[in-house]
Amino acid sequence: MNTTVKTLKKDIEDGATAAMNTANHAVKTAKNTARALASDAADSAAALQDRAVEELDDARDALSDSGDRLAATLRRAITEPAPDSVQARVMSAVAGGVSQAAHTLRDRSLSEMAADLRALAKRNPGVFAAGAAVAGFALARFLRASATSRHTDTPS
Repeated sequence: MNTTVKTLKKDIEDGATAAMNTANHAVKTAKNTARALASDAADSAAALQDRAVEELDDARDALSDSGDRLAATLRRAITEPAPDSVQARVMSAVAGGVSQAAHTLRDRSLSEMAADLRALAKRNPGVFAAGAAVAGFALARFLRASATSRHTDTPS
């Protein structure tokens, strides 16, 4: 019986060693898989971020171009009323502001503009809140007008 106990003990030890080896292999495989997935996720996130930055840069450029066109339109409209009238001076000031904003959009990165916006919000929270409200209102009007024009443009 001593031999049977020794054989049984050896079989148990061999089984435990095999189980430990299998568990270690499974842990290593899981770690490698997790690293690969994390790397893939990081690559995908970086690619998505790059794409988002490109899209935002394109939108910034388009907005800047629109600002330039608006400023030019305002400057042309100045010639209609008397050049020294209050209306002409106001439109000239607005055109200058729009033009400056367009150039700022074109010349600065999104991160620089975001930092400036955060600084403005910290310095003047009331002005920032009022500006955000006006911008939200304007965006809502623009989206409503866009939705209405899209709805009327689609054939029935």
